Amino acid sequence: MNFSTKVIFLLLLFNVVALAHSGNIRGVVTDSTNGKPLQFVNVMLISTGLGAATNEAGEYFLNNVPEGTYMLKYSHLGYQSVTKKITLLGGEDLVINIIMKQTSFNLSEITVTSGLNPNKIFTTINQIDIELRPISSSQDILPIVPGLVIAQHGGGGKAEQIFLRGFDNDHGTDIDISVDGIPVNMVSHAHGQGYADLHFLIPETIGIVDFNKGPYYADHGDFNTTGYVDFQTKNNIGNSLIKIEGGQFNTFRTVALVNVLGSNSPNHNAYLAAEYLYTDGYFDAPLNFNRLNFFAKYTGRVSELNLLSISASNFSTKWDQSGQIPNRAVEDYKWISRFGALDKTEGGNTGRTNINVKLNTTVDNSTFLKNQVFYTNYNFTLFSNFTFFLNDTTNGDQIHQDENRQIYGYKGMLTHLSKLFNKDLQSAVGLGIRYDAVRDVALYNTLGRNILIRTKAFGDVDETNINIFYDGSLQITNKLSLNLGLRYDYFIFEYIDNTKEKYTNPAKKDGIFSPKLNLFYHLNNNAQIYLKSGAGFHSNDARSVVYNEVKESLPRALGIDIGSVFKPSENIFINIAGWFIYLESELVYVGDEAIVEPSGATRRYGLDISLRYQITNNFYFDFDYNYAHGRFINEPEGANFIPLAPTHTSIGGLTYKPLFGWAASLRYRYISDRPANEDNSVTALGYFICDAAISYRFASIEVFIKLENLFNTEWNEAQFDTESRLRAPDENGDFIGELEPHSISELHYTPGSPFWLRGGVSITF
Repeated sequence: MNFSTKVIFLLLLFNVVALAHSGNIRGVVTDSTNGKPLQFVNVMLISTGLGAATNEAGEYFLNNVPEGTYMLKYSHLGYQSVTKKITLLGGEDLVINIIMKQTSFNLSEITVTSGLNPNKIFTTINQIDIELRPISSSQDILPIVPGLVIAQHGGGGKAEQIFLRGFDNDHGTDIDISVDGIPVNMVSHAHGQGYADLHFLIPETIGIVDFNKGPYYADHGDFNTTGYVDFQTKNNIGNSLIKIEGGQFNTFRTVALVNVLGSNSPNHNAYLAAEYLYTDGYFDAPLNFNRLNFFAKYTGRVSELNLLSISASNFSTKWDQSGQIPNRAVEDYKWISRFGALDKTEGGNTGRTNINVKLNTTVDNSTFLKNQVFYTNYNFTLFSNFTFFLNDTTNGDQIHQDENRQIYGYKGMLTHLSKLFNKDLQSAVGLGIRYDAVRDVALYNTLGRNILIRTKAFGDVDETNINIFYDGSLQITNKLSLNLGLRYDYFIFEYIDNTKEKYTNPAKKDGIFSPKLNLFYHLNNNAQIYLKSGAGFHSNDARSVVYNEVKESLPRALGIDIGSVFKPSENIFINIAGWFIYLESELVYVGDEAIVEPSGATRRYGLDISLRYQITNNFYFDFDYNYAHGRFINEPEGANFIPLAPTHTSIGGLTYKPLFGWAASLRYRYISDRPANEDNSVTALGYFICDAAISYRFASIEVFIKLENLFNTEWNEAQFDTESRLRAPDENGDFIGELEPHSISELHYTPGSPFWLRGGVSITF
């Protein structure tokens, strides 16, 4: 036996001996009121730093635990913690099932622990925010992520513009968004790359928001540069709910959630949800906005080892919009008010149908398999006018963007818990396939929506993404854990240009590796420091890739985070992180064509601070502050500003929320002035807005009032530096009169909401 063979033999023998003196702890955690499983319950072996979290079925697994006597603690926000003394024998498979009782929210239940999935500590922040913040519209959903700011510039019908970590993500160019594993971002979309419309998600169905910032996560690929946001709908809703609300500007909303199976089937859950919204909005011309949402979900244990989830949704909306207006039309010419419109025929309609099937299989105590298939049917029609009479001085510059899309996808992941040199190792291997078939993706010039002036682009996109990844987390010591990931994405871009006389079907293929390396050091149960690093990417539009309009089809992002999560006292939770990110190619909005086009490389760095403080049993304070500094790398000083990239943003508020009786919140959102173009000659104006909410809950009834823009501040929501040319109003008030002598480039904006009062009632049963 040579030396190397002896070493291997001794290591194997060491592991065998160690395993002979260890055992496993597993079980299920359920809610005492309805017997339903609880997800993301923190299970910790006190004083060891070892822990786990429950999965969708409420299951937890602690494998290869050395024999001995321990204190086992179960904690979950909104539930009374449970502590249990156990004695584990070598080779024993100990089953401990726990029932937890609901209680008021208590930040002392949060434990900063390393475990094998330390990234999930950030999901805790969102559990706090979901419980405390009044979320009742699609516009409230994304700002749950600390540091994320949105702007709406399509009357509520378009996807929001997203700002995060110094990035103007437009509608989703550099942030990966999903709902129950279904991708929300649309590749090669008619309106812009990465377009992410979340309006099909009913806010009351949200159970968990899993988010992380930066390109450091192997299970996330395309668009994961500034970060990702995974929304997970509730597996069960407990009681049924009916909500009716109304308010200023002819606003009406109603929501219903119905528990189909009730509480008599703890292993099976099913519910239906529906939402209808109508508003005329605060603009001079009514929005005539309609939205209708349906959602159905079943989750059940179809066998001892298999958890099945099936969901389906249907979403449709239509609206008119006032669009973005030039500052001179309001301030200089006095043609319109801040809430007026120069082209009164803007607007659109869109719809989406999703079908989603997930099967989670517990192979054994150490091996878990997830399989998911999904399908999306999507349509989009939008009429916009950004430049008015710049390009066509006779008919105007209205554009019509249109597409019909089918998305087919599969995701699979195998997770295995094992030992490496007697250290806990969690390995995950994943495979994903996404195919987008986009038909009649088009850009037209139109007049009054109805008259076709010219066809600028019309064709079919077929885009395929095949990916595979490995994600490994190693518990090196009780204090130190390592996460290592490697991902490979392969793309096939195809585009048929139907405006060409000769049929061609060109295609481009490209692939990219994305390595990740993250370290977490667990100082104690109340403090953790970390270093994250990795590469990510965003894909570019297939139309530009196929016809060689861009150099990089998959621009790379490189990032690093250094931060800490800690609790200076039992009722204060803080996250601080410094970060840096380099992006090989930026996607920049081009107002005169209403498209996003690639430009040069950029470099950003910044600071994120999040604080959650429970002042008393029912009184809470939250605060997020984010600083970012970004510039183009290869442009001269003074001409290297990144348009619309935010510098300072902050969100926070005070909340009083007991289980019953009066509740109230006062919240603010802030963004500083920022450059609107590359030389900073035009400024996008910042704002500070306050919102408030008051409610009273008795028995199963809650009455509420919401006050948006409490102090009626005048502010601009979406803002762009756009070159445009206008016509004066004629005797009928239509803007088809005398033409401006020349075009002007200046700030164009969509006004933010004035004071807006809404109220309503919700009943649970």
